[in-house]
Amino acid sequence: MLFNSPIFLLLFLPIALIGFFVSARLAGRSGAVGFLLVASLVFYAYSSLFNFFLFMASVTANFILGYVIAHAGRNARSWLIIGIALNLSLIGFFKYSGLIVTTTNDLFSTAFIVPHVLLPIGISFYTFEQISYLIETKQRGKAEPSYARYALFASFFPHLIAGPIIRPHELLPQFSAPGFGRFDWRNFTVGMLFLMFGLFKKVILADGCAVYATPVFNAAAAGAGPAFLNAWGGALAYTFQIYFDFSGYSDMAIGLALLFGIGLPFNFNSPYKAANIIEFWRCWHMTLSRFLRDYVYIPLGGNRAGSARRYINLMLTMLIGGLWHGANWTFLIWGVLHGIGVAASQLLGRYAPRWIRPPRWISILITFHVVVLLWVLFRAPTLATAMIVLNGCLGGATFDGASAFAAGHIYEIVMILVFFLVHPWDDGRRVRIMAKTLPPLAVGAIILMGAVLVIALGAGSSAQFIYFEF
Repeated sequence: MLFNSPIFLLLFLPIALIGFFVSARLAGRSGAVGFLLVASLVFYAYSSLFNFFLFMASVTANFILGYVIAHAGRNARSWLIIGIALNLSLIGFFKYSGLIVTTTNDLFSTAFIVPHVLLPIGISFYTFEQISYLIETKQRGKAEPSYARYALFASFFPHLIAGPIIRPHELLPQFSAPGFGRFDWRNFTVGMLFLMFGLFKKVILADGCAVYATPVFNAAAAGAGPAFLNAWGGALAYTFQIYFDFSGYSDMAIGLALLFGIGLPFNFNSPYKAANIIEFWRCWHMTLSRFLRDYVYIPLGGNRAGSARRYINLMLTMLIGGLWHGANWTFLIWGVLHGIGVAASQLLGRYAPRWIRPPRWISILITFHVVVLLWVLFRAPTLATAMIVLNGCLGGATFDGASAFAAGHIYEIVMILVFFLVHPWDDGRRVRIMAKTLPPLAVGAIILMGAVLVIALGAGSSAQFIYFEF
């Protein structure tokens, strides 16, 4: 069920809101938890009953594992390893079995049957969230006693499909807070603003950029090499498409949660204004970045075992981050190249003399264009397709210096306009300021215009969010 679909916006969401607040009024916090859990499970079951039963098996198994870890004493670490291994094996089978078999056949000339397993929607997100629950349970020595609250933590529909990746301590306490289930006009107003801005990003900006990005990559997949102008046009269009698409989803998730009085963490903070790749990953998909830092990079040793080991740990972490996004060599190489970028940023920051470091605005432009070129690998279905598009970006066989210079200036102007018009909204502070400072009539007008957008555009849109694929 898409956030921008008519059945969600015009049917599911109104019923969920009314039922939630009525249940809270009649049966208190337990009633609110129960109704919201049922609504979230219905939301997920709508996509596939198989996905639903797999998800419930995962939730139940992790709830039991959490109890065992909390009461295992000296054996808690062993049970934690078992729990993490089980979760990773689940995601490994559904997400990577095809890649493993295909690679084995290619390397060793074997003929194993390649399994065609449909990827359960949201499995990468809810698996990582439940791994974080097991780790926090081990650290605190205490498990969540309520199955309903734990199941709601895992299934809460605003973040279930494509994040942000939530930590247990960020969400579970909110279900037990005294004001849970109580209607708050301020939260509702801010939530509606987030929802409308996110919908605008998705329906108008992201889907609008897709019109220019998709033909370039489709043609490259068919073997047609784009000219310099078309290649950069497609790469830049996808750069903004994926930002507006995922940022829009994250805004909608935050807004939807606030309608129910629940706060979710931000996932973006002007990532395209980063002056190096380290800054980019601190600002892009922030909840995934902190997961990889806390649960992969630091356990590997972080920077505690010398410089050589630090860079090995960085590369492994970014490689895992790349593979998390998809079972394709393009994602693995994309992750490795970002790892090289992170390592290079650290080396330059530590050892490069100040007099050769460029001004920040030049570093931002360099970083942005590196990110654009790497997005080509992320978007392309195969390495061959990516090489065709990248070859076009580097001039290709049809390079024309004069037209390339003119086209480059046109795209840079468009990029700068979009860059500075959109990014101030990334961290959400201005949305909250707007809700607090604007008069109620103005906020109501914005919400009304958003409702018109929902009916006129959002309700007619069927484009899936990019991160649903992961």
